[in-house]
Amino acid sequence: MARGRPVEANVRMRAIELIKSGMPRNAIARELSIAPSSVSRIAAEEELSFDRANQTASATAARQHDLKVRRLELIDELMAKAADHIVAIDQPFLTFNIGGKDNVYTEHTLDRAPTGDILNLHRAASLAMKDARELIHDDDDEGVAEAESMLMNLILELGLHEDE
Repeated sequence: MARGRPVEANVRMRAIELIKSGMPRNAIARELSIAPSSVSRIAAEEELSFDRANQTASATAARQHDLKVRRLELIDELMAKAADHIVAIDQPFLTFNIGGKDNVYTEHTLDRAPTGDILNLHRAASLAMKDARELIHDDDDEGVAEAESMLMNLILELGLHEDE
């Protein structure tokens, strides 16, 4: 079998370091500008291997961390939406109508939302907090019980719970 040009000693030493650090073969080849087969040959000569199990475990742990971060972001967004809905209950409320034979636009500002809209805002806030609570259950680490307790107290204080 024909072999390519020999790998310089300093490149070979760097390849050995990168293999030991767990870097993938093709990434080492790109970084050192040598053929992937050269990296494989160096690993074989040094009795080193590319441990896919460690790489897979690292990738899985990184993905789990990314998902946990996203869940926390979603919890924050849901709680902010719930707070917005609760605040909107006591804000001035614009009502409008388009009607009559001339399709005239009329509007009125009420001191607060009508009863039906208040009920809808309560439901929206309650659903957002329940969704946040479910996301908290996805993470089983410390502080979950405290966060759940805080959410339940908030739900109960706001009267947003439903008898199930």
